Amino acid sequence: MSMALFDALLQKLPIGQHVVSLQGEGEPLVHPKFFSLAAKVWQAGHIPYVITNGSLAKSRNLPTVFPMIGISLDTVDADEAERVGRRQLSRVLSNVEHIAAVAGPDRVSIHTVDMGQSLESLRKYLGRLGIKRHIVQPLQTKADYRRNYSIPISIPATSGRPRPCRYITQPNVRFFNIDGIGMPCAYIKDANEFQSIQVMQEEFAVGKVPVVCAGCREIEWASQ
Repeated sequence: MSMALFDALLQKLPIGQHVVSLQGEGEPLVHPKFFSLAAKVWQAGHIPYVITNGSLAKSRNLPTVFPMIGISLDTVDADEAERVGRRQLSRVLSNVEHIAAVAGPDRVSIHTVDMGQSLESLRKYLGRLGIKRHIVQPLQTKADYRRNYSIPISIPATSGRPRPCRYITQPNVRFFNIDGIGMPCAYIKDANEFQSIQVMQEEFAVGKVPVVCAGCREIEWASQ
């Protein structure tokens, strides 16, 4: 994302202090001006947050800028990490340990995708580091997610009338993609199919699942 677009998006935020999470597809710290983006968030009166995979050395600088730091970590098993594409695990764990030591474990949140792997070793590891904030989310079942994972993903059975999820009914979050398109959540991977939140609401109102929501675990289902 360009700095000009980022500045424009900051100016569009509603009045008040907000948490601005610098994240997206892939590793956010590869942005050449990542720490400048974080500085702009502070200058605009907001609070920056990030979810990093901890693979880059400059992730060790995060405690100097971010009050809370999110780290994506699905396993501490090297073979499992390799299988799901989380390579260089030893480097990641070294960076996690450094961040927790410098920032303090209370400033670290671990984000884990539950793909059916055992989480016991990971929980013990976090316990040794004193990290208590561990957010575990089930793997999304949308088609765009299934394309990006090499493991089988079961689609839950559904019945009844679809109802809009919390991101639609309680619009406390906005996700802006690299082109600055504002969407209700980060689960929409292909903005080409996205029209507007209003259109999504209208489709749910007539019992239709919007194309961008197909297969999403967040959809609620009510009896007819």
